[in-house]
Amino acid sequence: MTRASRLVRSRALVARAAVTALALGAAAAHADEDTFSRNGGTISATVSLDFQVNIYKFVLLRVGAADGTSTVVDFRVGLTPDLAAGNSQGYTGAIPGLTTRASTTHPATAAGAVTVEMFTNVTGTQLTCSLSALAGATAFAVGGTSGAGVPGRDNIVVAASGVNHPGADLGSCTGATTAAVAALSTLSGTYTYSTNYAPGALAAGTYGNVVTYTLTAP
Repeated sequence: MTRASRLVRSRALVARAAVTALALGAAAAHADEDTFSRNGGTISATVSLDFQVNIYKFVLLRVGAADGTSTVVDFRVGLTPDLAAGNSQGYTGAIPGLTTRASTTHPATAAGAVTVEMFTNVTGTQLTCSLSALAGATAFAVGGTSGAGVPGRDNIVVAASGVNHPGADLGSCTGATTAAVAALSTLSGTYTYSTNYAPGALAAGTYGNVVTYTLTAP
């Protein structure tokens, strides 16, 4: 055999080895397989299949309106009995009776009450709340009513029915106080807001914050 023919044969063997390696690599990527054969007796073939179901984490939360608009809870301090605009009454030297009237809009519900719905498929999910600026309003004071007559966060009380709330008033809405939310349970209820300030200790003005609720799954 000449040197040229040996070189050609050598290159052919290398090419064949490369094809064989590629075929073996492709076979390794296939599903598990087993073949058994013999003459007589019981025979069997066994294979394995990895099967899994991936379910995404999700959290659902609604506080107030179901149409994407912001629900408004409004408290107004006024005279009692109520007076029509422009009317007056005699002043006896004592502060006339004052009372707080509550209303809820978007949607209209019982005074101070909002609908709450939540669901999660993750164990350990927690609900928190936080406060941010409300356009056109002076923010609630930290704690109770301030010496300047500004109502405080602690003056807005929250009663939860059917669902948990992070704390008993808006003073707990710092993002640090949490309320546990049970997984795989459709939770439905209400938050009813009320006040515990003394109306006569408040200065005239508009006070408030945006309350943001957040459902967090680990």
